[in-house]
Amino acid sequence: MKFHTPSFVLGFGSAIVVMGTARRLKPAVVEIGALGLHLARLGRAVVERQREHAEDLWAEVEERARHMREAPRRRRAGATTGNGKHVPSTANPRAAAA
Repeated sequence: MKFHTPSFVLGFGSAIVVMGTARRLKPAVVEIGALGLHLARLGRAVVERQREHAEDLWAEVEERARHMREAPRRRRAGATTGNGKHVPSTANPRAAAA
């Protein structure tokens, strides 16, 4: 492989420039890093709020499903007295007890 002098000079010069500006670039790099960290925390907060919203929605869905599943039981339970004997729907248990 041939040695290419202009490429070597450009590489060496760019290394010197980077090393010389490192002290001046450090505050900018720190600021950019702090901004990135702040944005990451904001993004995490937004994701957590949306996750909580989804969990609340799922809890409402489960509650509605449980309510629909238990509705026939409540209707059947209303057709009996507490001891399991059937009461006709036209009879009033309170009137019969009085």
